[in-house]
Amino acid sequence: MRAIEATRVARTRSVVAAALVLLVLGSIGAVQAGRSGASFMSDLEIVQPPLARIEPAIQDARTPRLARRVYLVIIDGLRSDRSYELPFLDSLRRAGLDLEAQSHYPTWSRPNYVSILAGVPPAASGVRTNHHNTPVTLDTLMDRAHAAHLEVATATDYAVLPQLFLRPASTATTAVRAIAPEALEEIDIDTMQEPLAKAIVDAPDTALVSPFDDARYVPWPGGFSAAGIALVAGGKADLVVLLVSSVDIAGHQSGADSVAYREAAESADRALARVLGRVDLGQDAIVVVADHGHTGKGGHGGVEPEVLTVPLILAGAGIDRAGGVDDARLIDVAPTVAALLGISAPGHGLGKTLTHVLALDPAARGRLEAADAARLVTTERVVAVADARASEELLEHRALRLAIVGLCVVLAGVLAWVMVRRGALRFHLRVLLTAVPAFFVVYYGLIGTFGQRFSPSLVPAQGHLAAQMAKYGLVGMAVQVAASLWALRNQGSLARRLAAANGIAWTGLVLAMLPAGLLWAFFPAPYLAVPGPVWLVVIPAVEVAVACAAITIALTLALEVIVFAARAWHQEHPQPPQAPPPA
Repeated sequence: MRAIEATRVARTRSVVAAALVLLVLGSIGAVQAGRSGASFMSDLEIVQPPLARIEPAIQDARTPRLARRVYLVIIDGLRSDRSYELPFLDSLRRAGLDLEAQSHYPTWSRPNYVSILAGVPPAASGVRTNHHNTPVTLDTLMDRAHAAHLEVATATDYAVLPQLFLRPASTATTAVRAIAPEALEEIDIDTMQEPLAKAIVDAPDTALVSPFDDARYVPWPGGFSAAGIALVAGGKADLVVLLVSSVDIAGHQSGADSVAYREAAESADRALARVLGRVDLGQDAIVVVADHGHTGKGGHGGVEPEVLTVPLILAGAGIDRAGGVDDARLIDVAPTVAALLGISAPGHGLGKTLTHVLALDPAARGRLEAADAARLVTTERVVAVADARASEELLEHRALRLAIVGLCVVLAGVLAWVMVRRGALRFHLRVLLTAVPAFFVVYYGLIGTFGQRFSPSLVPAQGHLAAQMAKYGLVGMAVQVAASLWALRNQGSLARRLAAANGIAWTGLVLAMLPAGLLWAFFPAPYLAVPGPVWLVVIPAVEVAVACAAITIALTLALEVIVFAARAWHQEHPQPPQAPPPA
């Protein structure tokens, strides 16, 4: 009898010890996975891409200046099919060319501001998300304009545009923009938007200059129109960049299929009509483009046609109304605007001048195309070498990472075998089939249902991919805890119930961490190459799944240990029977 009791006590202790071990492992997994998920967006960024480490490949095509001034308009978030039936844009179409351009993946704003103004797509610019917060050191349209002693101005209701291209001031004159990457790497442009930002309060005399000679940030109602009208009426700047963000905000809040989105587009159109309505198209040129579109539900970042396709309207001096092109890209805008101004294209650019939309004679068109080809020989080679090197680095240690994942799986199996032998772990099929799939089915089901086909465009509101998925994870966690508690009922003794709970914990941890380990083996951070659209969702989704599953397991085990301890205490200390009340 004593031997049986001793065996029972030993098994009970083993069950409790196993539960505590799994509780600790789950907590560690949750912390690590949570950190990985939180850093996912920043891991996509490259502060100094390979192109920024070389001198710009400046090519002088020696073509005439075609326009006195160029007004480059960026309507943030305006998709092409929603740009029609806007009176002012339609009037520009009638006066010039009605084209479409393709945005670049990932189709977020900051990456494609760089595409438009530097001619470098996100994969090569290192600006992959809206969380990129250091100034871009690539050669830009503004740098080329300054090198030609032209003036550049901007009016915008979004502060990021002038901040994204900050430059260190020259010790001699601010007219010279000397790019010093090491001087910019520690600057966080996002902190500048916070009230009483420490970066501004502590350093009002920092030697930084905007790439715009006249930068007007006007976030209040009507401010964009007033600032734009002043810039046009002043007539001093050779290049004016106008950015309006209200359409994008409406897209995030209500979706591109909404009345609010259409009204925001109409409001932006009216504002542009007030700003540019009196521009002399006989001497000046207007180029209208968007950085990306929006899904019907709202959101962008993926490769949906409605997100990739944006309007491209060109009108005025230097535009050939009989011309056209079918394969325009956002990276082609900068060299085309440069050609209108008769200056060199940005030297790090990967785009081509849209020569067939410009009023050029054959000889000038040939010189422009030759200059583009000479520049691309340098820039495309740098990108190709960098891509090849990134592929080599990715493959170099993959076998080792896979071996580590395999070893962890073997160790998990050995741990399970030892705990089963000691009676500390029990795989009860009904319990496992009820409790374990609950989280994964709910979590991935919600992403698939509300996440717009596992696309980076799944975030309707502006935010972090992992943060959005964590909301789905919370729902999955609640369902899993409830399913586990229901499945563990009627398990006989307390030790058997806790051993079955340990089985749920072990199985859940393995199912959550094995995919995370495989993704780490195939897609280790930092991401020198941008993962594809599905992987851009799956990677943070799996990391968040590990964190949520581990927290859920920890909660379940903690509850079971508490229940086990409470019931064991009551069994050891039974309440004495109470005497019946007197009649």
